[in-house]
Amino acid sequence: MQTYTMLTAYFYILLLFGCVNSNSTQQQNNSASSGENFQVEILAENLEVPWGMDFLPDGRLIFNERPGYINILDLQTKQVKRILTRDIRDRAEGGLLGLAVDPDFNNSKYIFIYETIETGNRIVRLKLENDILTEDKILIDKIPHAMFHDGGILRFGPDGYLYAGTGDARDPNSAQDLKSYAGKILRMDKNGNAPTDNPFENLIYSYGHRNVQGLCWDNNKNMYASEHGPSGELNGWCCNDEINTIYKGQNYGWPYVIGDDKKENTILPKEHSGKDTWAPGGIVYVDDFNEKEKNIGSLVTACLRDEKLLQIYISIGDATISKQSTETLSDKQPLVTIIDKHEIELLEGDYGRLRNIITASDGSLIFCSSNKDGRGSPDKSDDKIYRMKMK
Repeated sequence: MQTYTMLTAYFYILLLFGCVNSNSTQQQNNSASSGENFQVEILAENLEVPWGMDFLPDGRLIFNERPGYINILDLQTKQVKRILTRDIRDRAEGGLLGLAVDPDFNNSKYIFIYETIETGNRIVRLKLENDILTEDKILIDKIPHAMFHDGGILRFGPDGYLYAGTGDARDPNSAQDLKSYAGKILRMDKNGNAPTDNPFENLIYSYGHRNVQGLCWDNNKNMYASEHGPSGELNGWCCNDEINTIYKGQNYGWPYVIGDDKKENTILPKEHSGKDTWAPGGIVYVDDFNEKEKNIGSLVTACLRDEKLLQIYISIGDATISKQSTETLSDKQPLVTIIDKHEIELLEGDYGRLRNIITASDGSLIFCSSNKDGRGSPDKSDDKIYRMKMK
């Protein structure tokens, strides 16, 4: 159950300081570390590539590990209980990926997962009763898969529908194919059906994506996605990881354009990494309570390659875009405005590769490392789940 609560003074103070200073360059063996105004605490360790995370109504964290494990973490006792092992294909970027709790969990008991099997990626509905998790229904299967670019994020939107981010599965042109679910953001009900107001009479909500890794919404119901940019597989293009504002039915340009390149009927990214590489994972929206009347907030994304939390300060407006054509959206300033181009880098390098991030009901940030994913430098107690909160 993704929560969208504000972090109140916490991130406001971080913004005043400009960045967070930690006590060491590698927090590997300590149970907690501190900065001037924050504390980072280890909640769980000795994990294998934690990926999807969400909260149950009772306050416990349900999370998965890419090899196929689903667990429940009690944040008070720090006890981890494994409740299911899935038979999945854990190779390269595939495996057990996204996880989302039904907002109506108290009645439905539904948990949703995004996983890779031999025939493709799929979204499966599970049922959790008395800490026993069982498969209930396969919502969609045969989402294109490959060794790389499998997407995988699952999130419920404020409209009550389930959203999924997919990758192009190493076939860039599939991102433009409206008959393929590769390189898309999908939107569905809890039975896997397309809502009647979806733009293409199928599950596709937006297209032209390379590899969607994170989804979130602000308080005005604007939707954001974090996405990996190219790594030389096409035209020698590199980098240009993206933070996008997502509009229904719109084309985000891959594989035609990257960065600030313009093409008719495509949407420019809200922010991108340019010649640098963030490799963004999960993303959350955070209120700044001192600027509520101005609709000021932040997008915070976990970064794999850059090994940090990246915070971008934004001003938000009304999410309604009816009567605006795609040409207008491409050429005119979009509704969400970056008001601080300085990207505030939090915890840079302290915890290695960071995969996902969510907010807790008390406003703290829960994030996880991904140092055992084959691209990191794990220590003997990796991977870990952390909580970052105000002192």
